[in-house]
Amino acid sequence: MIEKKFKSKKNNVFLLNSGQLGVKYEYLVYKEFSCTNRMQKEIEMLSMLKDNGLPVPEILVIGKDYIALEYLEGNLLLDCYCDLESNDGYSSKPLHESAYHFIDALCSWFKNFYKVVRDITGKSIIMGDVNFRNFIFKDIIYGIDFEECREGSIEEEIGSLCAFALTYDPSFTVWKTTMVSELQRIFTEELNLDKKLLKKEVDNQLLFLARIRGRSSTGILPKA
Repeated sequence: MIEKKFKSKKNNVFLLNSGQLGVKYEYLVYKEFSCTNRMQKEIEMLSMLKDNGLPVPEILVIGKDYIALEYLEGNLLLDCYCDLESNDGYSSKPLHESAYHFIDALCSWFKNFYKVVRDITGKSIIMGDVNFRNFIFKDIIYGIDFEECREGSIEEEIGSLCAFALTYDPSFTVWKTTMVSELQRIFTEELNLDKKLLKKEVDNQLLFLARIRGRSSTGILPKA
C-alpha cells in the first residue's frame, strides 16, 4: 500500500506499507528509475558503502527498473539545518554549539565516504548531488541518493555543499554565511582541501545554482 510520494525530480519514489505488522521492514521505500544506468550506479554504490559500514539504507529488492530500500524513519538533513537556524536566529553570530555538532557529523560522514570509495576503487569518487535532501538524520547521518556518483574533486563537491547551504530560503542570512564559513574551515582542515580551490568552487556552484533556478547571478550571489 502506498503511504506517500516523496519529492523527486528524477524518479518516482514512494513510501510503501508492507501491511505486515511486527516484521523487520514494515515500511520500505520504492524507487522507480527513469534511467537504468543511474539505477545500476545506485545499486553499485549502496552495496559498496553498506558492505563497508557506512550509514546508508539496505537494498531489499532489485527489479527491472526499480529497487526497494530500507525505510529510515528520521528527518531530512535539510529540515535539521533549517531548524538549527530557526532556533539559533537568522542573525545569530557566533554559532551555537549545536551548529558545530551538525558540521562535525556531516564532515565525518563525507570523510568516511571518500576513504571507502578511494580504498576500493582507487579513484576520487564524489556523490554528485549533495542537496541536503539526500541525507537523513536518525541518531547519525545517512546518505540516501548515489545515482549521480562520478569521478571529481572533493573541492568541487564541498563547494556545491556550501552553495546549497547558503541558498536555502532565506538565502545568505548572517547565520548561513557564518555557518558556511565554519563549514569550509573545518572541512578544509579535516579533508586536507585546497582552500583557494574550494573558494573558487563555491563561487562556481553558486553561479550554477543561479542558472538552473532561473535567477541572475546578482540575485543569488551575496553582495560584495
